[in-house]
Amino acid sequence: MTGSEYDIKKSMEGARAILEAMADAIGIADERGETIYENDLYHKMMKRGTTELVADTRDILVEGKRYGQVTVYHDISEINRLRRELDKLNQKLRKVEVKYTFKDIIGKDPAMVRVIDTAKVVAGTPASVMIRGESGTGKEIIASAIHNSSRRRNEKFVKINCSSIPEELLESELFGYVEGAFTGARRGGKKGLFQEADGGTLFLDEVGDVSSRMQVKLLRVLQEKEIMPVGSTEAVGVDVRIICATNKDLEKMMEEGQFREDLYYRLNVFPLHIPPLRERKNDIGDILKYLLNQYNEFYGRNVAEIQDKAVELLKDEDWPGNVRELENVLSRVMVNLAQDAAVITYGDVEEALSGITGKEKEKAAEADFSMDFPEDLSEAVKQTERYCIQRAMKRHGGDKNKAAVDLGIPLRTLYYKCKNLGI
Repeated sequence: MTGSEYDIKKSMEGARAILEAMADAIGIADERGETIYENDLYHKMMKRGTTELVADTRDILVEGKRYGQVTVYHDISEINRLRRELDKLNQKLRKVEVKYTFKDIIGKDPAMVRVIDTAKVVAGTPASVMIRGESGTGKEIIASAIHNSSRRRNEKFVKINCSSIPEELLESELFGYVEGAFTGARRGGKKGLFQEADGGTLFLDEVGDVSSRMQVKLLRVLQEKEIMPVGSTEAVGVDVRIICATNKDLEKMMEEGQFREDLYYRLNVFPLHIPPLRERKNDIGDILKYLLNQYNEFYGRNVAEIQDKAVELLKDEDWPGNVRELENVLSRVMVNLAQDAAVITYGDVEEALSGITGKEKEKAAEADFSMDFPEDLSEAVKQTERYCIQRAMKRHGGDKNKAAVDLGIPLRTLYYKCKNLGI
């Protein structure tokens, strides 16, 4: 035994009571690095299977000469556990679309106030909700607000427009598929939107356009709370709240055998009907003020007000495209304004409205159409289709459902043509 070892041990023995009383795990080694002491807390810490140690070591120096080392051990397993939990929470929060809340729904009209108050009540329940209303009335905003006021607010809000996806693809989008389910299937398969929304909310927009075959599959999910991915033989359980929306007359569709009664009653647990803008025109002024705050930043303007006459002019419109059409008009106004304009005038609004309803522009468009008619037959057909679709869309303020009726074609065909024609 060397003198240095004896001195370290002697000093350690004198401080044993202090070392055992410390709230940290302590270890002491001699100058050769051999352990000569470890306190009880260190041994208790090492017995725990989840221990993750971090060591802080310092030299023991006496008159500049190194006689050994003292090490303080910290168990960071709890810190790491909390960090992992925080990472999981952050991942969930990143997935949440906190896009709209009830503060974003503007309306003092009694009918609209009833809708908002009722939606706030149903948000606190797990009930399925069916939102009815014309295109552009804000059905998605209501759905998002319900989700963000519900107990599922920290989970995903997943949305899909059922009419915009061909029937043969809608099943795989909703329910997912396993590897090899069909030609071109992704390696490893793909989760469907029901699985993506597990624990959260799935918003089925335009649910009235779902085919009879898909209606059966949706009904099974609502009844059994499980989905069957395409190509799989094993069901997958899901916990999803359904909010759906449509502007179709589902009751008439049921009478005609186009929509299943059992699915209707599963979806229509709690109905909400959003009144069209033409029935609550007194809300237009408040809606414009709300939009103006957003559009000033978006368009780089600094508009402080809209003239009362300009607001009255907007109230005179029928608004077949509802709030969405009003947004488009205000966007046109903001684009055409001078950079330093502080007020939106009657003339500004009149000019913007003429771009939507003005007969002169429509006649000019028809003249240009006839003058630039291509000689190639296939191109002529495309140009004709593009012109007819655009004119129908303009006539109905962007409402594809009404445009499709005017054109005499199914809604899915209209979506297909719009995609191919770049509309």
